[in-house]
Amino acid sequence: MRVFLLRNNAESGVYKLSQKEKNYLFRVLRLNVNDIFTAKDSHDIYYKAFLFDEDSITLEETDKPEDTLLDGLSSYNGPFTPITAFISVLKGKKNEMEVRALTEMGIKKIVLMETEFVQSPLSKHQMERFSLIIREAVQQSGSKEPELVGPLSFKEALTEVEGKLLILHQSAIGGTMKLSEAVKDLSQDSPLSFMIGPEGGFSDKECDEAVNNGATPVLLCTNILRAETAAIYTASSLQTLMQG
Repeated sequence: MRVFLLRNNAESGVYKLSQKEKNYLFRVLRLNVNDIFTAKDSHDIYYKAFLFDEDSITLEETDKPEDTLLDGLSSYNGPFTPITAFISVLKGKKNEMEVRALTEMGIKKIVLMETEFVQSPLSKHQMERFSLIIREAVQQSGSKEPELVGPLSFKEALTEVEGKLLILHQSAIGGTMKLSEAVKDLSQDSPLSFMIGPEGGFSDKECDEAVNNGATPVLLCTNILRAETAAIYTASSLQTLMQG
């Protein structure tokens, strides 16, 4: 379901709109003063929102958010496997595409890594941009906001692993499995992590370090994929496999 995502919690039930939020409500959604819709804050509390004037809305907490949705689109309301996606820093705007898609899918946590073959480090501006993209994706898809972490070194990233770790690689490693084989013994609510390397993949040293820390090496049964495509493919495949 599509809801209006509040950038912070309202005080005394009144929420002041930023210029960007006003543009979204009046120009994109084409709402009018006195319209009613559903809003949600960062604590996943839903509100019946009343567009009081051109600058503010009033909020009333509700346990029936579906009554005042912005549209008739419905989101999946069942449980998602708690998946953490470890993605390497990529060139240009490729990471933006990954972050948006992973958020829309309902991934629990996104960790950005500066691995050995990363060609350019992330800037503070780029991290701020990712936060904005996550917010827009949550508002569009109705998903829960994922935790965004990083950028971390590969070694630091290993400390953020939750549950079973899969490392997607491009070279022959002993004990390599298919994706379906690697998760066949896990329950739907088992935490799961996967790592995707940069252009050209992980170094042999990084692969060894991950395996020595308990990672299961996985080779996708696909054509050669770009790093950003591999992340989205893996996340969607894992969700499908774990949903049974």
